[in-house]
Amino acid sequence: MIRHHVVVVGGGLIGLSTAHALLREGHKVTIVEKRALGSGAATGNAGELTPQQVAPLASANTARDVFRGVLSRNSYLSIDPLQLPRLARFGLGFLRAARTANASRGAAALAQFSGGIRAALQRMADDGVDISGGGDGFLMTSSDETELDAAHAAYRSRAERGWGAGPGPVLRGDELRAAEPALQPTVVGGFMLPGEFSLDPVTFVASLVERVRAGGADIREGLAAMRIGTGPSASIVCADENGAEVTVRGDRLVIAAGAWTTSILRRSRIRSAPVVSGKGYSFTVPVDRMPSSLVHAMDLHCVAIPMHGRLRIVGMMEFDGHPERANPHRFEVLTRAASRLIADADWSARTDDWVGARPMTADGLPLLGRVPRRPDVIVAAGHNMHGLSLGPITGEIVAALVADREPFVEGRRLDLAPFAVRR
Repeated sequence: MIRHHVVVVGGGLIGLSTAHALLREGHKVTIVEKRALGSGAATGNAGELTPQQVAPLASANTARDVFRGVLSRNSYLSIDPLQLPRLARFGLGFLRAARTANASRGAAALAQFSGGIRAALQRMADDGVDISGGGDGFLMTSSDETELDAAHAAYRSRAERGWGAGPGPVLRGDELRAAEPALQPTVVGGFMLPGEFSLDPVTFVASLVERVRAGGADIREGLAAMRIGTGPSASIVCADENGAEVTVRGDRLVIAAGAWTTSILRRSRIRSAPVVSGKGYSFTVPVDRMPSSLVHAMDLHCVAIPMHGRLRIVGMMEFDGHPERANPHRFEVLTRAASRLIADADWSARTDDWVGARPMTADGLPLLGRVPRRPDVIVAAGHNMHGLSLGPITGEIVAALVADREPFVEGRRLDLAPFAVRR
């Protein structure tokens, strides 16, 4: 196999996973990152790997929530009305993707990854990456009986099509309380998704950074990527911390810049489906009784995750044009939601408040593949809320593309057409 010098733009989950996969195959790797490796959204997430739940956000319900998010400050989804003109193209695309036929196609496209999510992570673990801190199985809960039954049926249907493991039986009342005593008594019902997996993203990312450094990657921190260079070699033009231009060259270029991908491509005069920055929130809270597994409250739109003896709460989706600026009110909304889920927590003593960008696409599908007429440039960005789930397998797919191999996921050919950069 021909070894290449690959420049990876972005040191988040996707960029680090890509660098790891490329180093595993013997390529020379340079990583360009504006801040420190693993900063941004890489460590503040829910630590979820979700073969069953990797699906587009857009649906009839979320389309309804879009309108609610503009009008109410207390919804899990919040949209600053002043951002509506900037988000118009994204919003129209989201509403189109929410139509039943389009949502079904998007779900089928993402389901191609489901069989490889855990396997790709395990290959990382075999290489020495730390995947500890969580465990197997998610408890899905809701106090809305209609939503509970519909979700159970949907996950059962996905499993019947080979998209992850099927759900356990619906538990209510004493059965649910016996299965998870940490829940508030007002939670009506729930069921387990046994094939899901969680880990501590702080430990995971630190370990992945260590493995990438040990593998010989050239780390170029403090460089903000601006545009793809011209000329015969693959290159990225960056600004250093003093504003001076620095060009980093290789013979292959991977744009894995998350929410900043679209601006890089636009400056390079490359048309693409836009990646828009949403914003997620998390914090840690002390509890008297730790849940025995990750708890995902479907009706409350929040997740409680035990991680190495601490409980992290994750949720919210905010579009306000400031992807790294915390809105204190959103922490309060998330706290109120989580307090209806988990009992015996000291909500006044929360710590580790965190906010970070979520790179969203209108149709819920990442940009993954070569740039038209630029075979030396590959884009891997816009993984929505599935960056950790799809990071390890995305890295392996990019490594296949760099080596000019057809990408496969656990022996099955991957159809990259739905993930085209321009669509």
